Amino acid sequence: MSEVPARQGSLRERKRAATIDEIKSVAIDQLAADSGQMTLRGVAREVGLTVQSLYNYFPSREDLITALVADAHNALADAIQAAGREHRALPAPERLVQVALTYRRWAVEHRARFLLIYGTPVPGYRAPEEGPTTGAARRLGATLIEVVFGDWSAAEMAGIRRPGEDARPASVLATAAELLSPGMPPAAFGLGLDLWGRIHGLVMLEILGHLPWLGPDAEANYRDAMTRAAADVQRVREHGA
Repeated sequence: MSEVPARQGSLRERKRAATIDEIKSVAIDQLAADSGQMTLRGVAREVGLTVQSLYNYFPSREDLITALVADAHNALADAIQAAGREHRALPAPERLVQVALTYRRWAVEHRARFLLIYGTPVPGYRAPEEGPTTGAARRLGATLIEVVFGDWSAAEMAGIRRPGEDARPASVLATAAELLSPGMPPAAFGLGLDLWGRIHGLVMLEILGHLPWLGPDAEANYRDAMTRAAADVQRVREHGA
């Protein structure tokens, strides 16, 4: 007789986790449907709880939104990390294209969650300083950096040259790099930022409905754009600029 795997946590813990998932699902749907207007009373009514009971899970609207934002960042980071591992045997440019395609697909499949972190700020919400959303956003950035530059040598990283000589951008980039990847050369971080802009920019245009004329060819067009971006990054890797 085969053994049945033990379930994780007590029945109470599993019920609480399921209720939290339902609360989050309802909240993200309400945020997406009503231009960021979401209330605990409205969520509680749809879930079938009293507002007082909902406070046992999320003490405030801000706490609930913070959890949703952190979850979205972490879910996208998980998808990117998994794609990097799945395609790690591919040449770097091809791996980068696959990771970018994963970024787009996650955004398309989870449009409301993607726009929660990158769209118009939720009215009245202010993320806590150095709170869960900050940590999750940094993790997403660090994950992208690891996927792109994880197999670069120190010499390749140091060989990247910035196109300008102004010291101010270099200082800003150095500060940002210390948060996500301590010791990373500012020029390398700048290259990563430029690449993210290319990965992210077309996705935002598509998600916000600005590329309807692409129709079913949207992913193929995106693949072509990311292939060009990956080739540009490879040229920098080989020649430094």
